[in-house]
Amino acid sequence: MSSLRPTLRTVTDSTKPCMTNGTAYLMILAAVDGADGLLHGKLHDGHGASCAIGNYFDVNENTTLQASLIDEVAAVNDSVPHYTNRKRKLYVSRWLRWKLTQLGMPGFRTKTA
Repeated sequence: MSSLRPTLRTVTDSTKPCMTNGTAYLMILAAVDGADGLLHGKLHDGHGASCAIGNYFDVNENTTLQASLIDEVAAVNDSVPHYTNRKRKLYVSRWLRWKLTQLGMPGFRTKTA
């Protein structure tokens, strides 16, 4: 179970695939990029806003993620509580792109001068 998103439940005998490594980060990035902004501190707020992981599950409801990956992404999402939802989205998106670069996925490296 995720310690930062306790409303998520542990799935023990699921036929849903568990996304891992670069695939999981890429799918989270796609969900985040499709959002207007990211909520801080919880999965959903009841008014349509979601955090990065909440957006992932809104888009990919037939998959699962490892609890450690959920906590890692949620920690980054929650590390900037003073940001607006829009700025938080940009921050998390930038971090996910950096993470994908660190995993050796081409096309996510930022341009340098």
